[in-house]
Amino acid sequence: MLAFTVALLLPGCASWFIKGEAPEVLVTNVTPLDATTFEQRLRVDLRVRNPNDFDYHLTGIDFTLALNGKRLARGLGSKEVTIPRLGDAVITIDTTTSTLDIVHQLLQFSQKQELMYDIKGVLHSVEGRLPFTNTGTLVEPGMFSGSPTNSSTTPQ
Repeated sequence: MLAFTVALLLPGCASWFIKGEAPEVLVTNVTPLDATTFEQRLRVDLRVRNPNDFDYHLTGIDFTLALNGKRLARGLGSKEVTIPRLGDAVITIDTTTSTLDIVHQLLQFSQKQELMYDIKGVLHSVEGRLPFTNTGTLVEPGMFSGSPTNSSTTPQ
C-alpha cells in the first residue's frame, strides 16, 4: 500500500527532486515591436545563469514582468535551450501587452527615477519546474535626460 501511494505522488512532485541551485534570470533588454491601437508587442531578452556544475536543459519559460511595481507583460516560450554548467545563455521571448498599459507606464515614468523591474516565473526543465524571481534596474536615473556625461576632454 505504501509503495502504491508513493507511486501516485511522485509524478506530481518532480520539482521536489531537482538538484542544485535554481538558475538566476535577469532582464537584459525590452524592445518595443509593432503596435496596434489595443496591443503592443515586446521583445524581452532574458539572461539565464546556471550556477551549478551540470547543464540545465530547459524546455520552456513562463514569466510575468513588472516595471516600477506595475505589471507590464506575461511571457511564454517553448524554445528548448541548454544552459551550460557554470555558464549562461540569453533567451528571447516575444510577448504582447496592452497599448494602454504602455501609455500609463510612459506617463508615470520620470527621467529622474530608476526604471526597476521585477520578474517572476517558472523555468520548465526535463527534470521539473524551477521557480524564479528577481529584481533589477533597467534604466538609471537621468540616463535619458540629455545631460552631459562626466567625461572631460583637454585640448592638446
